Amino acid sequence: MRQSAAPPAGDAAPRIYFIPFPTPGHALPMSDLARLFASRGADATLVLTHANAARLGGPVARAAAAGLRIRVHALPLPAEAAGLTGGHESADDLPTREDAGPFAVAVDLLAPLFADLLRRHPADAVVFDGVLPWAATAAAELGIPRYAFTGTGCFALSVQRSLLLHTPQESVASPTEPFLVPGLPDAVRLTRSRLAEATLPGADSREFLNRMFDIERATAGWVVNSFADLEERYIEHYEKDTGKPVFAVGPVCLINGDGEDVLERGRGGEAGAAAEAARVLSWLDTKPGRSVVYVCFGSLTRFPREQVTELGMGLADSGANFVWVLGDKNAPPLPDVDTAAGGRGLVVRGWAPQVAVLRHAAVGAFVTHCGWGAVTEAAAAGVPVVAWPVFAEQFYNEALVVGIAGTGVGAGAERGYVWGGEEQGGVVVGREKVAERVREAMADEGLRRKAGEVGESARRAVEVGGSSYVAVGALLDDVRRRRRHGG
Repeated sequence: MRQSAAPPAGDAAPRIYFIPFPTPGHALPMSDLARLFASRGADATLVLTHANAARLGGPVARAAAAGLRIRVHALPLPAEAAGLTGGHESADDLPTREDAGPFAVAVDLLAPLFADLLRRHPADAVVFDGVLPWAATAAAELGIPRYAFTGTGCFALSVQRSLLLHTPQESVASPTEPFLVPGLPDAVRLTRSRLAEATLPGADSREFLNRMFDIERATAGWVVNSFADLEERYIEHYEKDTGKPVFAVGPVCLINGDGEDVLERGRGGEAGAAAEAARVLSWLDTKPGRSVVYVCFGSLTRFPREQVTELGMGLADSGANFVWVLGDKNAPPLPDVDTAAGGRGLVVRGWAPQVAVLRHAAVGAFVTHCGWGAVTEAAAAGVPVVAWPVFAEQFYNEALVVGIAGTGVGAGAERGYVWGGEEQGGVVVGREKVAERVREAMADEGLRRKAGEVGESARRAVEVGGSSYVAVGALLDDVRRRRRHGG
C-alpha cells in the first residue's frame, strides 16, 4: 500500500485522533491505521503513552517528513497514582501479571488527560480503542463523533456477541462438550474450554455485556482491521446485528512498505532493534523458499517451562527450518532443542520484525496464537498458519482461519491458559502434535494455494478501488458529513 501525497495546504483535512490501549497488539495496528488515514488526506494525531511513542514514532515521523499531516501526542501514564511503580507504560512490559490490575487503573486515569487534549485541540472525529470507553465519553461531551476500533475481526465479534446474549455455553454438561453458536451465517461449534473468560458460566459477563452495549451506543461506526474477502458475511452480519456501519479497512499492516517502516515496526528507537532485524532476515536469506516455519505467540503470551520445552522439541522433530520468537528476553537456554534441531533453528529472545519475516520468500508457515493482528499479517503475506490459540478471543479466530477461511490447520490446543496463571496450565500441546501439524502445514499444497489466494485478495482490497480502499474513503466522507451537519 503506497502512501499518497498530502492534500493541498488549504484543504480542510478531517482532524482525527487515534487512541489505542497501550499494548503492542492494539497500538501497532492503530499506528498503521493513523498512517493509512493520513495517506488519504486526514490530519491524524496518534495518542500514545511515552513508551509506545518511542517504539512507534519512527514511521510516523517519516510519514510527516514525506508531507502527510500526522503526529504523535504522548501522554504520561499516571502509574504512581494507580500504585504501579517501575515506569511501565505498556502491558507487555509489566514485570508480573499482578501488576495488570494497577496498570488498568492507570490507563483509566488517562481519561482526564485525553479529555483536556480534546478541549485544547478539538477534532472532527475520534477513533478509540473499544476497550477504552472513556475516550468515547470524552469525545461525546464535546460533540465529537467517535468510531470504535474493534481490535479483532467481525467473525470473533459476532461469536462473542452471540455467546453473551444467548449463553449456549451454559446448557452443556462439560467443558469439552461441543455446542452450536446460534445466529451466525455458518454452523460454528465451540466448547467451554475454548471460550474467552468473560463468557464462561459464573463470570461477570453481564458487566462485560453492558460495557459492550455502551460502546455500541457511543460509536458512529466500527473500524475493523479486516477486508471483505476474508469475512464479508460477518461484516454484513455485525452491521445488521448492531445497527452501526462497519468500515473494514485492512489489512492495515500493508501501509508499511519494504523499507525502515517494516523493519522497525513495533520496536523503533530501541537499542539493537535494527541489528536484530538484520540478523533474522540475513538468516532467512540462507534458506530455500518456503522451507522455514515462523513461530511467535505475540507480546503477552508466557508459556510454562514444560510447554516451552515441548514446543521446542516438536519444532526440532518436525524436520523444518524454524525461526522461533520467545517473547521473554530472559528465557533460559534451550540446549536440548538446539542439539536436536541440528542448526535448523534460529531462536530469538524478545522481538523480531514480524511483518518483514512473514513476507520473506523462505517462510512457508506461521505458528501463531491467533491474535487478530497476527491473523491479518499472515493473511496479507499469503502464509498458511498453524493455529494455537492461548486466551481471549483467539479460539474464535482459529475457527475462522481453520474452519471458514481454510488458510490454516489447528495445532491441537483444546484449551487455553488463564492470562497470568500460565504456570498452572501445564502442557497443552505435546511435541508429537507440534511436529505433526508443522509438517502438515508445510507440505499441504492446497493450504498454501488457498493462503496465497487470500494474500492476493488482501493486496487487492487496499489498492485503489478495492473494498478496503473504498471503506477508508467512506469513513472520511462520514466524518466530513458529520462536520458539515454538526456531528
